[in-house]
Amino acid sequence: MPRRSTYLNLAKQHGDTGTDIDILAAHLYVWNGFMASVVDRTTGEVEVLLRNFIDSRFREWNSSPPRNGSPDWLEHPEAPLTQLVLPEGRSRLADLAHCDSSFSPPNHDDYVAGLTFGIWVHLLPKPHAGNKNPRVVLWNEALGPHVHKLNRVEFQQYAMLVKDMRNRATHRRPLIKDIPKLEKTHQFSIELAKAINPKMGVWMRSERWIPEALKQFPAK
Repeated sequence: MPRRSTYLNLAKQHGDTGTDIDILAAHLYVWNGFMASVVDRTTGEVEVLLRNFIDSRFREWNSSPPRNGSPDWLEHPEAPLTQLVLPEGRSRLADLAHCDSSFSPPNHDDYVAGLTFGIWVHLLPKPHAGNKNPRVVLWNEALGPHVHKLNRVEFQQYAMLVKDMRNRATHRRPLIKDIPKLEKTHQFSIELAKAINPKMGVWMRSERWIPEALKQFPAK
């Protein structure tokens, strides 16, 4: 099995006998599952922070002068948010949300909670986007003024790595290949939390879930 071979290959670099190698490979597999849960916990906090931050800022931007639109930006976006929420020839953003509508029609909060981490990161401008890009306009007018210290390139790149590592953890990919990225995930999660809410950044720094899990790495 390809996944098993990943742990066996690493164990062979540290074990002397076949039994040692098999035992270490098993420990590495168990540790990988533990680390995945830790990464999921850390990045999950960042996902909620980012989701709530973008939603609150877009609510305010969409309903404030000179637009004076609805706070419900997913259903009634003002330009240029329209281009992201109601893209021509593609699905509405709200239709991409995973909502349980078996009891009642979903409302704005249901849609917000149902959008994936990847979609929230996709709403951020890419590093080389020009000033007329709708995501850059929205960053400059709605998001950026409320972000502490990080510029838009740093913010997007940090969010992208954290999102990617969350996906790897969720799908139980072999995180033993990603030790440097795991260290960055911890640091970038702190920086993003600080940028959105400095108090949350302080809390995130104190909750050393990833560093403590790294200390328990079996192959040393």
